Amino acid sequence: MSVTGTAPAMWSRLVGQDAVVRALRDAAAAGNVGHALLFAGPEGVGRRLAALALAASLNCDQGGCGDCAICAKVLRGAHPDVHLIVPEGQFILIGQIKGDGSNRGVIGEAHRSAIEGKAKIFIIEDAERMNLASANALLKVLEEPPAGVVFVLMTGRPEDLPETVVSRCRRLDFSLLPEAAIREVLESHHGIAPDRAAWAARIGGNLARALRLAHDPDAPDRYDSHRAIPVRLADKGLSEAIVIADELRAEAEHVTARLRKRQAEEIAEAAEAEGESPRGRAARGSAAIRKRMETRHKRELRRAELDAIQAALDDIGSWYRDALVRAAEGERSRMSPAAMLAALDRIEWTRRALERNAAAGLVLEALLAGLATARM
Repeated sequence: MSVTGTAPAMWSRLVGQDAVVRALRDAAAAGNVGHALLFAGPEGVGRRLAALALAASLNCDQGGCGDCAICAKVLRGAHPDVHLIVPEGQFILIGQIKGDGSNRGVIGEAHRSAIEGKAKIFIIEDAERMNLASANALLKVLEEPPAGVVFVLMTGRPEDLPETVVSRCRRLDFSLLPEAAIREVLESHHGIAPDRAAWAARIGGNLARALRLAHDPDAPDRYDSHRAIPVRLADKGLSEAIVIADELRAEAEHVTARLRKRQAEEIAEAAEAEGESPRGRAARGSAAIRKRMETRHKRELRRAELDAIQAALDDIGSWYRDALVRAAEGERSRMSPAAMLAALDRIEWTRRALERNAAAGLVLEALLAGLATARM
């Protein structure tokens, strides 16, 4: 049974997570959300959107209408009482939780009164990437939470969080969306043509990536280009690896250039909106909001670069997986199954290295050189 038909607009944005939506809406309406929630589930299933919907519902007089200035600020990351914490490189660092010379951190902000809203919300993305010091620091504030503050921890690997932290949170599990559901969202909610929606849902694997693919006019050509890389390497060898590495870096730079433009527009819109606020509130909140947005934008640029490269790795890997299936069915190939498996191992190693903040250009060149010189 769907709950979205009667839900305020912020909740209606969530698809395929009816049990979670119902639990959060009921808790918010009853004033019984609690001080700490754990959103468990893979990327691209609506965890961040659910956290934003909750933040809006706790501050909007209409439970998250989606149309008012409060909801608009929450959605664009400009509400001064809604804080998004993401990893700095490989980890969420102690300074992000306890504060340091450049920021008050989660704990310092949590003990300050709200600037505009009724509640302060701290959304901690990839919470399993808190190092031990960060997790222990957060645990102290979870044990003695300030009034009017809600912590939302999001993770795809709840088992990697300390049990002491997990035990102080109310856990909500998010479900994977099947391909058919992703396709329906793309068509019904975003107006994507059926053929394009079907392709993006199949290739994307999750709603977040499917949306990016569906809205990117160059995505199908780029997908085909990525899947041609193994054949190019086999035909031309090591010299082609350097050419392809440069092509993939250029793709990532194109993505970040477009994002920088959108970020500049976002900052301009936020500055204009804050200029309409009462003078005292703007003086207190606008500079901090701008700094937070700029910090978030820097992280988004790094994440966008990684996502672009990881998407290319996914596409290249899909060629080797398909080749393995064809080999198992008896089709002859220049590359042995052992070489195909070794290629997939190299791709996975590269993915992990990028997540550990390795230099993208160097690991890409190493991967492609390895694929080019692998025995067929």
